[in-house]
Amino acid sequence: MNARNATITICTIQPATVWMEPDRTFERIDRELAAICQQHAPDLALLPEHFNSAMDEEGETIQWDAACRFAKDLARRYQVNLIAGSIERWDADAQARVNTALVLDRDGCELGSYQKRRLFGYEIKRHVVPGRDSLVVDVEGVRCGVLICADLWFPEQVREIAARIDVLCVPAQTTIRPESDPAYARMLWHTMAMTRAQENVIAVAVSDHAVTAEAPFRCGGVASLTDPSAQPDLPAMQRVIQEGAAGYAVAEIDLERLARFRDYRRVSGLLPPLA
Repeated sequence: MNARNATITICTIQPATVWMEPDRTFERIDRELAAICQQHAPDLALLPEHFNSAMDEEGETIQWDAACRFAKDLARRYQVNLIAGSIERWDADAQARVNTALVLDRDGCELGSYQKRRLFGYEIKRHVVPGRDSLVVDVEGVRCGVLICADLWFPEQVREIAARIDVLCVPAQTTIRPESDPAYARMLWHTMAMTRAQENVIAVAVSDHAVTAEAPFRCGGVASLTDPSAQPDLPAMQRVIQEGAAGYAVAEIDLERLARFRDYRRVSGLLPPLA
């Protein structure tokens, strides 16, 4: 991040997940982030939903503690702020499972956590309970919001926090029906990310798992980075990972340009007035 936080460099990571083998998945994520940090020195990195890739036969997620340790160690070693995707965990107070994203600073210290509010079908069947609260967190002076996967389908949930954020981070694990084409999922999610970015004038970062034949869940590889203020440079407005492959996308978001574009939209009557 440069002086006075005029820009923030964000990377979204799309790993080739090895399902039910979190250690192998962690190795892949570690190698990917090492290369990204050496080449791009991002300020903020985003892992996907269920980045620990681990559910047992009864549907219980495993290794919450190990996944947290891994994420905190990543942030410390590579000195990067990290949205640690999401991990399902047991909530003793609720006596139920919750889907939780962690926001970590460069020293691996927790800045905040968010529980998914809009549950997908398999989560409902497994009695995961939805969260109730939104999250806006200050990441070195940049206002970041966090949603998880299906939350992005609900524009009213984005609008709840849109006036308070510059960047929206959305760890996802897309789930595709066997007969569906992953390209359709990418078209849908890329369009949705662009729509949320444009209607709220915020940068939107989405992470996902790569398309892979070895996963029990077919994912679409929908990761993207969208900056509505980058027009008229259309390729810079949305960076994606071609064919849903394993990899990453990186973008530098000009926060001052984004703020000017937001002011223009508000004066034009295309954003709600500030309260």
